[in-house]
Amino acid sequence: MNHYAITMPQLSDTMTEGVVVTWEKQPGDRVERGDIVATVETDKAIMDVEVFKAGYLAGPLAEVGAAIAVGAALGYISDTAGDVAIAAGEVVAEQAQTEMIPHHAGTPIVMPQLSDTMTEGVVVTWEKQPGDAITRGDIVATVETDKAIMDVEVFQEGFLSGPIADVGSVVEVGHPMAFIVDDAGKANDTGVTLSAEHKVKETHKVAPPAADRPAHLPIPRAAPAQVAAAGNAAPVPRPEGRQASPYARKVAAQLGVNLAGLAGSGPAGAIVAADVTRARPSMQQVAHALPQVDVPGQGRPMTSMEKAVAHAMTASLTLPTFTVTVNIDTAALTAAAKAKKVSVTVAIAKACSVAMAKFPRMNWTYQPVDKLVERSNHDFGVAVMSNDGGLVVPILHGVAKKSLEGLQSDWTGLVERARVRKLAPAEYSNPTFTISNMGMLGVSHFTAIPTPGISAILAIAASGPQGTPFTITGDHRVLNGADVALYLTTLKQTIEAPDAWISGGAAAEAVGGAAAMAAAPVSPIPEGKWDVQVVVVGGGPGGEDCARDLADHGVKVMMVNNEPFPGGECLWRGCIPSKAWRAAADAIRNRAHDAEMGVDGTNAPRLNWAQVEKHRRWVQTSRGDMALKADRGMKIDVREGYGEFVDAHTLKITPVEGEPYQVTFGAAVIATGAPAFVPPIPGARESLATGGVVTSDTIWNLANPPKKLGIVGGGVIGVEMAQIFRDFGTEVLMLERHDRILAEIEDEIGKTLIAALEKEITVVTGADIREVTGKPGAMKLRYANKEGVESAFDCDIVLMATGKRPDTSRLNLDKVGVELDGAAIKVDARCRTSAAHIYAVGDVIGGYMLAHTAATQGRVAASNLLGHASEYDQDRDCGVTFSRPQAGFVGLSVAQAKAKGIDAVEAKMPMSIDAKAMITGETEGMIKLVADKASGRIIGVHYLADHTDTLIGTGVMMVSGEMTLTQVAKAIFPHPTQTELFGELARRLLNRLRRTAKK
Repeated sequence: MNHYAITMPQLSDTMTEGVVVTWEKQPGDRVERGDIVATVETDKAIMDVEVFKAGYLAGPLAEVGAAIAVGAALGYISDTAGDVAIAAGEVVAEQAQTEMIPHHAGTPIVMPQLSDTMTEGVVVTWEKQPGDAITRGDIVATVETDKAIMDVEVFQEGFLSGPIADVGSVVEVGHPMAFIVDDAGKANDTGVTLSAEHKVKETHKVAPPAADRPAHLPIPRAAPAQVAAAGNAAPVPRPEGRQASPYARKVAAQLGVNLAGLAGSGPAGAIVAADVTRARPSMQQVAHALPQVDVPGQGRPMTSMEKAVAHAMTASLTLPTFTVTVNIDTAALTAAAKAKKVSVTVAIAKACSVAMAKFPRMNWTYQPVDKLVERSNHDFGVAVMSNDGGLVVPILHGVAKKSLEGLQSDWTGLVERARVRKLAPAEYSNPTFTISNMGMLGVSHFTAIPTPGISAILAIAASGPQGTPFTITGDHRVLNGADVALYLTTLKQTIEAPDAWISGGAAAEAVGGAAAMAAAPVSPIPEGKWDVQVVVVGGGPGGEDCARDLADHGVKVMMVNNEPFPGGECLWRGCIPSKAWRAAADAIRNRAHDAEMGVDGTNAPRLNWAQVEKHRRWVQTSRGDMALKADRGMKIDVREGYGEFVDAHTLKITPVEGEPYQVTFGAAVIATGAPAFVPPIPGARESLATGGVVTSDTIWNLANPPKKLGIVGGGVIGVEMAQIFRDFGTEVLMLERHDRILAEIEDEIGKTLIAALEKEITVVTGADIREVTGKPGAMKLRYANKEGVESAFDCDIVLMATGKRPDTSRLNLDKVGVELDGAAIKVDARCRTSAAHIYAVGDVIGGYMLAHTAATQGRVAASNLLGHASEYDQDRDCGVTFSRPQAGFVGLSVAQAKAKGIDAVEAKMPMSIDAKAMITGETEGMIKLVADKASGRIIGVHYLADHTDTLIGTGVMMVSGEMTLTQVAKAIFPHPTQTELFGELARRLLNRLRRTAKK
């Protein structure tokens, strides 16, 4: 077991100790990252103590009223459940990271992370003052990052309140800059001056806003590059007379870092991985390491963007580059672009992408040390001159997949924002290829400079007698002269004969098909005399879809499943059985509408539980049998048993009957799902063994519906079960420890659904579940509400609907070098783990724990194993909560989009105005459409409707197909159906955008 000390944090330079005011958690309580465990009184205010280490609170705890020195232990966190105190005299060296925030100061406005490298920002201006009213979408401040000056937008109503960080203060990402309170009378006008080291230098009353921004601001620091220790490189030796962690030594081997003389930040000066990654210089460090030559004159500090450009240009000196030039006649492309009403810049970017289909290496990049990042996404940076004379490089995303019209729509908005330097981080970060057209300025020849992160940059000069010079500067570590010469030759053919691709359709597909044939896929499945080429561990939707795709392409694949039939949790413990119950509950609920429509005598339906269960089991076994026959028919070698890794290419299979045996494999896919999680509530796990407590895995053995049901957890599973059993005639109490149930659902949809739920069942939020006792049929659930008032609920059974958590303990992942991210397996967008030949999909990797998500990821893994680059895009995923009415989502909400730097807008329509909904008496809820304001592309659809499970398919096609508001507005939807709401929503949002654009 491990213990970590919760130390008294230091709020300011003057603080030497704090007094414990309250303990918000008790020994043995589960503590998550971000939990408030105590409040303390400092020399300035009462503050919350927030911890960033998960585990269980352990004593001895400092007594309330005790004065504790800064850095001394307040209490401890243990990683072992039930461990409530450390042993007497036990020395605890490791500390749990803590932070202080003002107690009851309101909702914090935190420094947003506006780029991947940003760790802190500088407050440039406050657009609002303490006490000012704030509404959703208001800009309250601007901050300077390592890349640009950006707006800080808030999504909560209230009043701005201190403590507020002064202009010029350096604030860490995720830390409060100010607060929002719900009452103007609660707002305070305290200002805080923060140093570049994030220390509080002083507090004072907020002064009136200055007329100008300060002449000099502290420099935000870029984050050190983070490198995962992947592969089988041998760790470097431990430095003589020094301690270094094994992980640090492995990272050092990959980065080529010499540990001798390296400062260590671990216990007793030990070198840890963070020390090694910091030793690899950043662009800023490279720039400052070069000899500095003094020049006369009074210099001014660079802006953040000027510094970033200077550092990047200096870092470019580390790239071994070469140049290749080809002259191209652009007349035909210019004419074709004009006919299509798109800019020549956009047409050239598309041509570069079309040619690159044959030469994907042009889109790759070098990654230290000795790695190549093989990118399939064509995100091209195109240089634009800003209004202040500098060059800005906005990014056209998805050039390969979008039409010229779609790219032009994106480009128009990008150029407008680039000229005033108002690009969002996603609009200027991490291009895969760059284009600079200085020919428009009359430049007859120039050479562009690539920077780390790309391997090629294209320079386009002014047209001359022999055509327009197209010059590529390439990184010789990734590209060779032949690569670039052949690419430029293909680009020349593409630009000079645009009719073959610029109109799209069959001609473009033919070009793409030829390119695909030219670039034959290379499978990453290692060659060898394996028993099978690929073994899939797990037979749920993720494993099965992966195995089928592989088998369909002739790959010899084995699927190891710990049940007689495939289907996993979805078929046996999740989607299918719960929807069978939901269907019976719907039949009962729907009878309530009959009388309104003139059908009498159906308002007293009776539940036949035996028939419900017979029907449920028939569906499950029928689908399981069908799946097994289909898998075997596709030549998938299906084995029943538990799989565990013996080494990098050997799997041990333990069958239900018989002796364990081993098989060898070239590559593996882990798809073992995630079991239900039971929190350490006193009595819960003991009652799980007796059947008094059930989970979403064990509820399927009920003899009859309970008369009274207690549910712990207000997520999707809890809500679905609550309504199902309520319709079956059960009295339901739902307890949720957070302030809101259905926290994962879009805010307005969630709140509307919650209001409907609370009319049917008793919901207690902010609940502290104290104990579960009793036996099946006579259980007692003891809890306290958010005011601390204790109550007890007598019920037949208690359902623990507290989510799922991956359990990889039986897989022996340490033997194959697969890393974890918490309890989940760590993967990239291609579902690759830290072991190059092992992939993982579904619930075991965390994220959306949904059957269709797992199936999609399974197909992504199969595609990559077949040599076709494929990625899972969570921003296009979807889900349905089978409540009544049903909630659902596709893609992003407005809040999620804005967090990604997308200027998103939404329109909504209530179901109550829809003719079909009025006819059937199903008028509760709404549909919301979310679009990218700049491009008009639909990026999200959100539902609360009785038939969301049917309607959601339209939203899926709109988002995945990158449809625009104009396309949906012009589509013809049948009447009377609920689908016609989509056309109406698109037209409404288009009209709003037109009106606001004129102002």
